[in-house]
Amino acid sequence: MNVLGWILAPFRTVLVIVHTIFCSIVGLAAMALNKNNGDWVMWNVGRVLWSRPLLQWLVGVKLEVHVSAEAQALADQKKGCVLVANHTSLLDINAAFAASPTPIVFLSKASIRNVPLLGKLNELAGTVFVERGNRASSERAVNQLTETLKAGRSVLVFPEGTRSKDGALQPFKKGAFHLAQAAGAPIVPMHISGTWDLLPPSGLLVGPAKKSVRVAIGAPLDCPPHATPKEMLDAAEAAVVLLSI
Repeated sequence: MNVLGWILAPFRTVLVIVHTIFCSIVGLAAMALNKNNGDWVMWNVGRVLWSRPLLQWLVGVKLEVHVSAEAQALADQKKGCVLVANHTSLLDINAAFAASPTPIVFLSKASIRNVPLLGKLNELAGTVFVERGNRASSERAVNQLTETLKAGRSVLVFPEGTRSKDGALQPFKKGAFHLAQAAGAPIVPMHISGTWDLLPPSGLLVGPAKKSVRVAIGAPLDCPPHATPKEMLDAAEAAVVLLSI
């Protein structure tokens, strides 16, 4: 057990929180100056200023990123996609920002709007919010998702619906795949590992690094043109599992 690492955990956690607040303020200022700064904020604030320094400097973990040639080609052509990832920790958001070859926004439950600073920043930058069980909300989400993808952004989805308590992959839910089907979007699998050890759902402190944070982004799913959301779900879940090996 890394005793010194756990002694320093409260200080590390405070630094992470302060850094997050600072970056949120910078992002909000950038959006206030120009409402079209969403891509700039998600890349230069979300990735460059917030996520990479947070993981590599404040948490002190090594970051390993593996992007498939097919996913990189989509990014180079400025074609948006739906990134489908496993979810074990709040730090998954930083890992995804740090690894994605394109600016990303999120497909998120509507309650995230209520999170101080981050909620407003996500709303301004283009996060797609969905209120579960609300058909009108789902229709608005499909329209926003379609426009977001046309603009060359990627949309990150955690289809498990919540963070895994034990770090193991949980069954995917169909909601995100209904939206992806309606938007006609390519689905790209992503697997994130190493974040659960740092900050599991039950944790209050960012622990010492035990191993690298690894993010693997696979090739777009090869689904038939008229694949059902259930078929897309099964293919995505299998692809995320393969990336974990």
